[in-house]
Amino acid sequence: MSAPPSGAAPRAVDKREFLLLSLLTLFVGFFVTAELLGGKLFHFTLFGWGPKDLGLGLEPEFVATAGILAFPLTFVLTDVINEYFGKRIVRQFTFLALGVNVILQFVVQAAIRVPAKSFTPGISDDTLQQAYALALGQTWSIVVASMVAFLIGQWLDALLFTWLRRKTGGKLLWLRAQGSTVASQFVDTYVVIGLAFVGLPWLTGGTPWTVSDALFVATTNYVYKFVIAVGTTPVLYFVHGTVTGWLGKDLAHRLAHEAHPRDPE
Repeated sequence: MSAPPSGAAPRAVDKREFLLLSLLTLFVGFFVTAELLGGKLFHFTLFGWGPKDLGLGLEPEFVATAGILAFPLTFVLTDVINEYFGKRIVRQFTFLALGVNVILQFVVQAAIRVPAKSFTPGISDDTLQQAYALALGQTWSIVVASMVAFLIGQWLDALLFTWLRRKTGGKLLWLRAQGSTVASQFVDTYVVIGLAFVGLPWLTGGTPWTVSDALFVATTNYVYKFVIAVGTTPVLYFVHGTVTGWLGKDLAHRLAHEAHPRDPE
């Protein structure tokens, strides 16, 4: 991480460091939470519309991992981090988040394997143990695929955000933020489904999905990710405005210029 300019006022340095640490904490926290929630699936429609209504199959409802309740916030945070600290910091945060997740996998697996003790009437030790393992246990192929897809998606998001910011001269926040997100999530979605259910099972002697099934699931997954990404636009503007208001316009402009020195003045 780059050091603050030597001439920066102490108060400005304090705000910069606090913002950087806050964004890192939230980014890692939401990413790890999304990974832990990934074992649960739920069904829903988009304002009454399902895959069948959109010509994406015969299913009346979408099925998604509960991780999407936390992942959209990482999209917003990625764009805010890139805005004020640049793509290099986004990539550093991404590696830190992945590292924390890898370490926690050992902790989670150990927690699953220790025997459960139930103090809830009507719930046996075995029932609690099975429920805990079912809720937190994920196959290694899904874990690996999600981390690889996240790494690729974050790299592409940071690259596109910076490119769009430069092309628009720092204007049109919604375009650089949502343009980079919807493109990176397209790649992320197809990579994670392709690796987790086709590529890795095929390489390890498992039973892979057919390519057509994987494409269908990836497409339906991307539809609701696209809707969520677009729907978080007001949240992005709220967070961006809050950060700018807290930093002050002068400091916010200075940080953005230091993060993107090639932008036109």
